[in-house]
Amino acid sequence: MSLFLKQILLFSLVPISLICLFLPLHHFHHHAQTPFPTFSNPFSPPPKIAYFITGTKNDGPRIFRLLQAVYHPRNYYLLHLDQFASNKQRLELALKVGSVDVFVAAENVNVIEKADAVNQEGSSPLGLVLHGAAALLRWKNDWDWFVNLDASDYPLIPQDDFLHILSFVPRNLNFIEYSKNTSPDEHQRAVEVIVDSRLYILLKGKMFVGDKKRELPSAFRFFMGSQHVILNRKFVEYTIQGWENLPRLLLLYFSNTRSSHKGYFQTLACNTKEFSDAVINSNLRFINSDNTNPSNFRASNSDRILRREVAFVGNISADSPLLDMIDAHILNRGRGMVSPGGWCLGSSNWFSDPCGEWGDPSVLRPGPAAKGLEKLILKSISDMSIGSSRCHHQ
Repeated sequence: MSLFLKQILLFSLVPISLICLFLPLHHFHHHAQTPFPTFSNPFSPPPKIAYFITGTKNDGPRIFRLLQAVYHPRNYYLLHLDQFASNKQRLELALKVGSVDVFVAAENVNVIEKADAVNQEGSSPLGLVLHGAAALLRWKNDWDWFVNLDASDYPLIPQDDFLHILSFVPRNLNFIEYSKNTSPDEHQRAVEVIVDSRLYILLKGKMFVGDKKRELPSAFRFFMGSQHVILNRKFVEYTIQGWENLPRLLLLYFSNTRSSHKGYFQTLACNTKEFSDAVINSNLRFINSDNTNPSNFRASNSDRILRREVAFVGNISADSPLLDMIDAHILNRGRGMVSPGGWCLGSSNWFSDPCGEWGDPSVLRPGPAAKGLEKLILKSISDMSIGSSRCHHQ
């Protein structure tokens, strides 16, 4: 092991909740650092989003590109490569993050050093999401929404547009896709009893499935949906701190449920009076079902995706031409650069990075991409029944 690498590993680390350790990014940065400017703003500032971006073996480059695409200096970003990725890959990701001037100056990007083991069919993915949420709460407490993304996700709207729209949205809303009418597969998940070996064995071991079934719960209503959520900070605090007992009871139940990350937040929000009246049945994303070989890529499908009125698209392959099309036509992002916004004061041409010079991060310059998502959110809010639970009126 080189002396440089030994010195990196010996640096003091910052402990946070649930035994999470951040790689010390400030030690990896060797360029001249320009402090991020501070400004006084007489108007109400835009919201802040806490992003938790996760991946597995060989996903480091994809996570870094996604980080550049969704970056804004107001937000916070926590990156995680699971235990199928090597420590070298985790360190390489931290080195890349620490080499970007704006990331270091804004001090809003961190990489988790102590990785979790994950089995997507078990309950360990739920533990990972809760880990990330708890870490973000411990790291910063001034954000408004928590968003979890996978390495195969990508934004379909610039962050200036997204933050601009959310500025006019009640900050008590949670965007959680859910369904109470469970499909046969979801019913099977509810009655099966599983034990996820990733909870107690690092990498080896198969998931144990009991030979007996359990009854559907009667103490609470059971919901399933998407594992991708947009949660307000108060609900995240309720989930982690649990000033009532329901978060813990559901966590015990879902620890033996297959793919529990697709039902825990739905069931918790819809069974808690304080939050059930403010659940939007959408996670503002679109799942790409045409994740084919790039050689078979069809432009007609890309046009259909680019016109979607959502914030994110999921299930995109690492070498899909769609990524470059989104960068060029929606994000205006140059190769190897962060997505530009109102905070970027540099020259906008092919030979320079417009975000090489920084201004007030509270200045937003939304574009046409905001209009479609704005319509979707406004319609979702208007559909909510005033004074009654949307969860219980499907």
